[in-house]
Amino acid sequence: MEDDRILGIQQPGEVPDPRNLAATCYRNGNLNLTGLWTYYYGIGGNADELVLDAYLHEMMELPRLQMDLIHTAIEEITADGA
Repeated sequence: MEDDRILGIQQPGEVPDPRNLAATCYRNGNLNLTGLWTYYYGIGGNADELVLDAYLHEMMELPRLQMDLIHTAIEEITADGA
């Protein structure tokens, strides 16, 4: 039997990887990196645009506060329809 984690299928009770969640929302939201970074920075984010890009491509981790700010920025931008 295949291991569903290899396929990226979340198991019940499994906590999703915040980087994967952000990457998926970023791709599906058709967001502009510079626009997202500007919004994120405006609400208190302190990572530069290159670090944000790496995070959204699941290449690095950030402190919890910065991850929360990125997720907030994505949610607010997509909720506004911007």
